[in-house]
Amino acid sequence: MKRTAVSVACATALALFAGQAAAQSSVTIYGTLDVGFDRVEKSQGNVQGTLFGVSGTTPVPNSVAAPKTITQRITPSHTRQSNIGFKGVEDLGDGWRGLFVLEGGLTIDNGGLANDNRLFGRQAYVGLTTPGGEIKMGRQASPMLISYYLVTPEAVGSTDLFSAGLVVNTVQTWQDNQISYAIKQGPITAIVSYATNAGIGTGISAARSTATSSTPVATAATGQIVGGQTAGTETASGRGKAAGAMLAYRTESLVALASYHRNNFDNVPIGVVSGTTLVPLFFGEKFTSYMGAVKYTFPGIGTSIAVAGHNAKFALRGNTDPEVRTWTATLKHPIGAFDLSAIFLDTRFTNYTEGKDRGLMLGVDYNFSKRTALYLRAGGIKDSRGKTVVSSATPLPLSGGPGAILIPLGTQEVPLFSGAGQNIDARTTMLSLGVRHSF
Repeated sequence: MKRTAVSVACATALALFAGQAAAQSSVTIYGTLDVGFDRVEKSQGNVQGTLFGVSGTTPVPNSVAAPKTITQRITPSHTRQSNIGFKGVEDLGDGWRGLFVLEGGLTIDNGGLANDNRLFGRQAYVGLTTPGGEIKMGRQASPMLISYYLVTPEAVGSTDLFSAGLVVNTVQTWQDNQISYAIKQGPITAIVSYATNAGIGTGISAARSTATSSTPVATAATGQIVGGQTAGTETASGRGKAAGAMLAYRTESLVALASYHRNNFDNVPIGVVSGTTLVPLFFGEKFTSYMGAVKYTFPGIGTSIAVAGHNAKFALRGNTDPEVRTWTATLKHPIGAFDLSAIFLDTRFTNYTEGKDRGLMLGVDYNFSKRTALYLRAGGIKDSRGKTVVSSATPLPLSGGPGAILIPLGTQEVPLFSGAGQNIDARTTMLSLGVRHSF
């Protein structure tokens, strides 16, 4: 058994670029276990005049529809996504190699499976490395996700506000039915991908394969989250087809990159579940996003600074096309065995409600070794409701920033703060103390 780098997912997704020659067949077991004790506080929201503030046609007061709450939890994957994986490689000679990866997400607070209860919900692919690049087929990281792994210090954990643009639509993360091609020439890395259905079901809602206290179980009538367990089934209509690309310049001190993502919704209903039925608020046609980022690490010091901009647009039936623009920045500074970090977030609907979410997350890590660390995270997000808007599909009105609206509508498979959610026009804060170990 071998230990991989700190970000296991990035290492496996970028196996082509690790620069490790395999002299013979080998299989590696690897993983990361991250869990913490957290306290999440949500102030009372303001849902009056919106879908979330009515029961049928009867108004529901804010104190009932969006009350103040304080929750204490044992929660996995704060700073890293907990996972266990197996990867193998066989040297075929003359620059050719066969390879595979099977990797599953874990919820180690209860011993369950992440990624909507899949056994290998992060990656399950087989591939071939050639002198001209690498081809892989199966469930894989998208080029957009790989881009974020290359620049974020938190490896897309639940406190990683830097990755907020990534989870606007989490088909941008792990994709079913994907074929990818990657090539590296000197400091230049390029990836292109195509998926026959990356994870769009017949209806989109917050329903999941296993019901939670706030989400129903997914059925044909309720729909399911984007990237849900059965959402990637291919159809003759081409629902869920996705394409992506990344181009990066990488040296020891500088990473500069751009990435693109697009997927077809094929006019599926997007909405909320009332009882056991999906109530459509929109009908999705397609989703398009792009991202640019720069990360610089000061030589000899280890301090890193990163900035990323992400723009996403939902093309919907009718004249309402919500567009989300996200800016994030992070600073990480080592002091002996300690790492200090700060992440800043600004994400907003540039049209539609014009609501926004702003956040700050501060972190301290004490590294006992390269494998084991104790960490503290403290921060929060403030939602501003913006305007109250009626959608193109139904007269039920909505307001709020991207996080407060998109999570209840099921476009986020991997929500920030480990599913704690947000109240419209309210502040959500988190304080967590945890430990992680990589192997």
